[in-house]
Amino acid sequence: MYTLKAALLAGTILILSGCATDISGTWQGRDSTMGRPFSFGAVTFAPDGTYTAEAKYGDTVRAVTGTYSISGDMIMLYGEPFGERSYRIESTPEALVFTDNKTEGSMTLDRYR
Repeated sequence: MYTLKAALLAGTILILSGCATDISGTWQGRDSTMGRPFSFGAVTFAPDGTYTAEAKYGDTVRAVTGTYSISGDMIMLYGEPFGERSYRIESTPEALVFTDNKTEGSMTLDRYR
């Protein structure tokens, strides 16, 4: 009986901890698989749900700030000048891959050291 309770508790902890994707930290944009209107240079995601980013528009670079939220494998970015955007997100300890559901284009961010 003790083993069953311990297994259930461990499973519950794994499920609950796996629900939230923690992407806090600074990331450096690598490149994209398609021509995009913008890409990220450096991005910092704060634990409070805010971000600051260096957005690259061709040869132009501008600072962007906003908020983000994650639900399942989707991330929503809210910020100027591009408004609201959603991406499918895959994360490892060393990289984030953002994939646009409409175009299937992707952008990879590597953890900054």
